[in-house]
Amino acid sequence: MKINKVLEIKKGSAKVLEMPVAKPAAGFVRVRQTIAPNCIEHRVFKTGFIEWHETHTSLGHEGVGVVEAVGPGETRYKVGDRVVIFQGWACGDCWVCENGLGATHCINIKGPQEIEEANSSESGGAGFCEYRLVPNNMLSKIPEGLSDKYASAANCLIGCTYTPVREHHITQEHVCVVGGVGFIGLATIVNLKYRGAKVIAIGRDTKRMARAAELGADVIINSEDEDWLEQIQAHTIDNRGADFSFECSGYPYYQQKCLDSLRHYGTMIQLGYAADQGTDLKWDLNTEYGVCWPKKTITASFDVDFRHRREILETLCDPWMQEKVDKLVTHTFPMSKAAEAFEMLNDRNGVEEFVGKVHLIPGE
Repeated sequence: MKINKVLEIKKGSAKVLEMPVAKPAAGFVRVRQTIAPNCIEHRVFKTGFIEWHETHTSLGHEGVGVVEAVGPGETRYKVGDRVVIFQGWACGDCWVCENGLGATHCINIKGPQEIEEANSSESGGAGFCEYRLVPNNMLSKIPEGLSDKYASAANCLIGCTYTPVREHHITQEHVCVVGGVGFIGLATIVNLKYRGAKVIAIGRDTKRMARAAELGADVIINSEDEDWLEQIQAHTIDNRGADFSFECSGYPYYQQKCLDSLRHYGTMIQLGYAADQGTDLKWDLNTEYGVCWPKKTITASFDVDFRHRREILETLCDPWMQEKVDKLVTHTFPMSKAAEAFEMLNDRNGVEEFVGKVHLIPGE
């Protein structure tokens, strides 16, 4: 077996272990990863909390790299192919998969441990490792000329915010509110501006809001202002409210504001995924007056659809989009120094410069 460098994350600890990784089984390939972006895994370093699909050595879910070995009978991919790795293991057969929708929403979705079991491997099922075992339906080839850095944005950056903007057919006719401006909120702003929408960003962090303006947000509003809602309405026709709102934090504070900012018959899209699981995440929603009377819609998305994978990679070839990715991805660390990265992410207010998306480099 090949030896794999794997990041183990526990509360206050992040260290690289050496673990065996097997040859890929039928239906799988093995990828040598070049970039493993951090999503919200810094929460484990802060709190020790892991989710149902994780272990301390199977964290991280984004990645790009080069196919290094293929399973028996594999014809879709060959050694040397540059690929984007999408998260999880979608079944390919359920209603969600057959309709080309979000793999993360697959009815039979499987996680890293099941990937490792299918390959009789001790490691390689998740993203924070040098060699990763990947189901062949969770890959896309990177177009020639597109760098790994920009291709990596097809995951939980431009990618996971691309589908909800596209599927709601948002254009320059629409006014959209983005609440909770972390890297997901900033990426949502980019996707909205790519399609010409008017964007109103609401938040409290001055560095993030300054970056939102750099990325094209038309209006910046402090969510702590007493008249924040009136300010939003003043930028809409007849003060009626926004057509769409995108909640990008996962916290009730912004969920309520994003719902309130909508016009009647408006739509709120929940994109946020709360990193601090120690916080009370219950949203005290009054459905009668908050949803029913104004006929508002609340929906959600976590992923780029199967049907949009090639399209998002083509979009990332656009120099306009690459310029925005450069403003979103702010720091790169060797995986051996992941603890430094997580400390920075968990203490953004103590860092002088703006902290956006962070890339880890496996094998270093």
